[in-house]
Amino acid sequence: MAQVSKEFRIGALVLVGLILLVLGVNYMKGFNPFAASNTYYAHYEEIDGLAVSNPVLVNGFKVGQVTQVKFSESGNGSLIVSFDIEESALQLNRDTKAKITSNDLFGTKAIDLIYGTSEELAQPGDTLLSELEVGIAEAVRIELMPLKTKTDQLIDGVDDILENLKAVFEADATLGLPTAFESIQRTVESLEQTSLKLDAMVAENRSTLQNIFKNVDGITSNLKNHNDDLSNVMENFSEISDSLAASNFAQTIHRANSALTQVDEITRKINNGEGSLGQLVNSDSLHNGLVATNLELQYLINDLYLNPWRYVRVSVFGKKQEKSLSNKELKKLRDIIDEELDKRSSDDL
Repeated sequence: MAQVSKEFRIGALVLVGLILLVLGVNYMKGFNPFAASNTYYAHYEEIDGLAVSNPVLVNGFKVGQVTQVKFSESGNGSLIVSFDIEESALQLNRDTKAKITSNDLFGTKAIDLIYGTSEELAQPGDTLLSELEVGIAEAVRIELMPLKTKTDQLIDGVDDILENLKAVFEADATLGLPTAFESIQRTVESLEQTSLKLDAMVAENRSTLQNIFKNVDGITSNLKNHNDDLSNVMENFSEISDSLAASNFAQTIHRANSALTQVDEITRKINNGEGSLGQLVNSDSLHNGLVATNLELQYLINDLYLNPWRYVRVSVFGKKQEKSLSNKELKKLRDIIDEELDKRSSDDL
């Protein structure tokens, strides 16, 4: 049997040591070359410090680690991240998101797998959806942005105040300060005097004010005590309004308007002299005729009184004899004439 040289044994021992060292270092990083794993990919515009051997988590539990980070072949600066999942029983949906998150307060990054709703499963070697969580620094910057804006506004306001104060205390501006202070003092004194007058007025009219408040209290008490009566009054008004609404008030108004229209038409015809009444009102001929007839009748009556034998003659035995009428006959004749005149007047109207 050939004897192994001392140099060969030393070399083999060094080689085995190196292999064990590499395996130990990778194992300390979480990489287990002897465990079965499935590789997946994700495409990112930026990875915010994600590095090889960073953990891959599902619901906070480590199921794998990042194995490779490289630039994409498009040359636009985007990155392709490869990660292995050692849990062979773990199944991922097609729309599962590989979200880069902060794993601790020191900013160590990790990939958090967030399940989707797709029923189709992702296969090893597929590229999953990607998402980047806002980092702590970015979140702090976003939270502090409103404070920074308000601080800038406050500084601008302080600058304006300082400029105004500088303008006030300049040599030319300070000349008007004594007058301004005197005006302010006079204003304050006037306000004090007004306050004293108000106090005196209130003291003088205290009893009057008390009576006013008592009257107001009495009025409110009466309103409260007669609340039921007021309710009845309101109900009565409501019933009246309902009755008016039910009585077809609009139709009544329409009829009244129609009647007024007819009256206006009649008045217009009278004014225009249409009809007997219009001629009587607007024409003087009928009036003049009545006056003339009245005069003639008066003449006739007077003639009857003076010469009755012109109209009434009495003949006895064929001989004409003149005989005067008695007072009773004259009265009867007068009544007959008056009755005939009244009858003719009513016929004319």
